[in-house]
Formats: sequence, structure tokens, C-alpha cells
Amino acid sequence: MLSFLQRADRLLMQAVLVMAATLLSLAACVSMWQVITRFALEDPSTWSEVAARTLIVWMVYLGVAVAVRTGALMTVEFLFEKSRGTRRLVLTAVIAGLSLGVLLVMAWTGWEIAHRVRFQKIAGLVDPFTGARVSISWLYAALPIGAVLSIVALAARTAELMARTRKETR
Repeated sequence: MLSFLQRADRLLMQAVLVMAATLLSLAACVSMWQVITRFALEDPSTWSEVAARTLIVWMVYLGVAVAVRTGALMTVEFLFEKSRGTRRLVLTAVIAGLSLGVLLVMAWTGWEIAHRVRFQKIAGLVDPFTGARVSISWLYAALPIGAVLSIVALAARTAELMARTRKETR
């Protein structure tokens, strides 16, 4: 069962990392298009600035989940390295609990914001398939989705750290 969860976690985080990298590449291309249309063609694109901003927001919130999973975010390294055994387990639990609290607030608040603004439209951005204006909820949905993915990553990372600490104390 644990190996299945570890495989699922690895696949999920790889998919999230690929999506974040793809969004960063798309944002760079869209931003370059904005520069070309503004300065070379002297007719600025109406959609590219908003699209680039939206892509970057999504990239950041997806990237946070990968950063949480890999342990790339700021930690209390000094305290963690100085502690052993039960103290390290307690420190890990406290850090995970505080992080979980922040992520739950982010998920709840993000959901509330995305729900409240569902009738507002993103200025200058039109769906290329339907011609309708795009709801700004798609932009704000990055917050709860990124937070939920980060909670999954936090749970996996905390379980991994706890198991490693227990193994070291034996």
C-alpha cells in the first residue's frame, strides 16, 4: 500500500512540475509576443499581458506544491539539525501542523475568492473557441488548487521525514 502511495505521489508531483514548467514556457512566449507587438509592430496585443500574468500565477501556485514536496522552502534548518529522536519528531510535527494551517487558510480563502468573482470577466481575454470573455475565477482557482496540491505534498514529505527519523533512532 505504501509503495502504491509513493508511486502515486511521485507521478502527481512529476505531472505538476511538468505543468508548471510548461506554463512558465508559455508565459515567456506570450510575453515575447507582447514585446514584439508593442515595440516592433507598434500595435500592442490586447490579450498577451493578461494571459502572461495568469500563466505566471498558475505556475507559481503549482510550483509551490513541488517546492513543498522536495523540501525546497525555507525551514528551521538549525533547529532541525540540532535535534534528534523525539525532539526531531515533535519539531517535524509542529512545522507540518503550522504549514498545514497556512495551506488550509489559503485553500479556503482561495475557494471563497474564486467563488465570489465568478461573474467577473478578465479584461482583454477572450476564449478563442467560443468568443466569450473568460471568468476571472480561472485565475483565482490557482490558489485553492495549488494549496490542495501543497497539502498532499506536505503530507507525503512529513510522512517521509517521520519515517526517516524513526529509522535513525532505532
